[in-house]
Order: sequence, then structure tokens, then C-alpha cells
Amino acid sequence: MNLDDDGREWELVWQDEFSGDVIDSIKWGYDTGGNGFGNNELQYYSDRPDNSYVEDGHLVIVAQEERYRLRDYTSAKLWTPATMSLRYGRIDIRAQLPQGQGIWPAFWMLPAQNRYGGWPSSGEIDIMELVGHLPATVYGTLHYSSDTFGSHEYTGDSYTLDEGI
Repeated sequence: MNLDDDGREWELVWQDEFSGDVIDSIKWGYDTGGNGFGNNELQYYSDRPDNSYVEDGHLVIVAQEERYRLRDYTSAKLWTPATMSLRYGRIDIRAQLPQGQGIWPAFWMLPAQNRYGGWPSSGEIDIMELVGHLPATVYGTLHYSSDTFGSHEYTGDSYTLDEGI
């Protein structure tokens, strides 16, 4: 039984154990493109099976060095904007993360509505980010703006494993 700090039981509202043969398109969508997404990213995010698929109960996302749509790398960026939205709650993930220079896997939340303007004014919660050349450390960060000009502010912390990656 999972209890919160007040002794109330948590209610599971959404999950995906990737038990089928394909990514569930009712739960997951793709954010495709190669426009850098505000971070000067070099890859093109595709919805191709070469970049994301289900295997043995796991979602597999593959970054590849290949020329595709004017970019030299491809990967996948999945999201749940139409299928999962919550105001308060607990998010659990289980993931095996890649390592290497230039790799930056992340799991994050954005608001369902940009009530206070575009990023970062309406906020972002990075639940987990890993910088590939530091494979034993994960980061959690809150991005926000505290003024009307949309300045980028953030706060967060990291966790480093005692051993292993």
C-alpha cells in the first residue's frame, strides 16, 4: 500500500508497462521536428520505428547518427498531452539510461496550458535529466519566470549513485 504523508492511499491514475508489441498511440504521441527546440539540439525527432519501439516490455528510444531531414542525428521525443494531465501527484519511472558525450535523456513535465505565457513563464519540471558524460548523476530542476519579461530562472538538485551507473 502506498501512503502519502497524511496516511492517505495513493490512487493510480495512469500507467504504461509497455506490455504490447507497439507504442500505444492512445497514450503516447510524438513531438517531431528538427528545429532545435530552444536548446540548439542537433537531432531530428522522428516518429519512425527506427527511433522508438517496444521490446520485451520496455520502451526503447534510439539516437542514431544519420542524415535525415537536414540533420545529422535522429531520436524520438514522446509525450502525453492529450492522455495524461494532473495537478498534484506522484510520478514514478523506471529507466535504463544511455551514456556518452552529447547524450541527454530526460523525463519532464510541461503545463497543459501556458496560462502565464510561453516557456519558461508557465513553468517546467524536469523530473529526471542525465548528462551523458556524467552517467552516475541525475538532475531534477524547476524552470520558471518570476517577472513579466519571461526571464529564465531555475532551481534544482542532483543525485549521484554511491557506485555504478
